[in-house]
Formats: sequence, structure tokens, C-alpha cells
Amino acid sequence: MEWVEIIELETVKQDERGSIFQFLNRDSSHILVIKRGKWSISGKHYHTGKDRMKDPETLVVIDGELEMILKNIKTGEEFSQIYNRPIMFKIAPFIYHEIRAITDIVMLDMNSIDDDDDTIKINRE
Repeated sequence: MEWVEIIELETVKQDERGSIFQFLNRDSSHILVIKRGKWSISGKHYHTGKDRMKDPETLVVIDGELEMILKNIKTGEEFSQIYNRPIMFKIAPFIYHEIRAITDIVMLDMNSIDDDDDTIKINRE
């Protein structure tokens, strides 16, 4: 078809939680398409802000229901809420974030998987 270009999304990571795809946007930066299965947990980390793409980190929930768990690493203040509609999160540095998928979910991460050298993982069990 000459009036539309159809491009397969690149799978950049896949594990038991689901898949991450990426594609170029108009600014030559990447956006990740993240699909997560019901009851999976993602994130469990924070960023220091040294990477401009993580200051803030921008996530857009496209579909599904999830619980967003946030904790300010510096003050200890915590917040948790369930969302079941499209919503955007702009997460500041030093804010721990954990996403618990209540249903299958689809999100956009306004970042490239290759640009992530600013992630501090935390195991909160």
C-alpha cells in the first residue's frame, strides 16, 4: 500500500511478565510499548535523575487495571492507588515505583531501553 507504511515493532525484551517493544518517534528518540500479564509486578526501582529521560520518567497506561505503588526514597512517604483508565505518570527522581497488574495491561514508556543507566532496583518483598 503506498499511502501507509506498516512497521513491525521490535521486541527488545521478553520474560515471564510479558514483552517490551520499541519504535522510533518523530524526535528520533524511542518509546517502549510494554505489555504485562495479569498479576505481574514491574518496576520495583527508582531513578536518580542523572539521565534526562528519567527526570521525570513518563509512563502512559493505555489499557488495563493496575495498582501504582510509590515511595519517596528521601522522606519515606508512601502512596498507592488503583487505576483502570488511560493515565499518564510523570515520576520524579528518587520516587520508588512498582506496578502491579490487576488485569493484563498495556503501557507506553517514553524512553529507550538502551538509555537506562539510571535505575536503582529495590527488592521490597
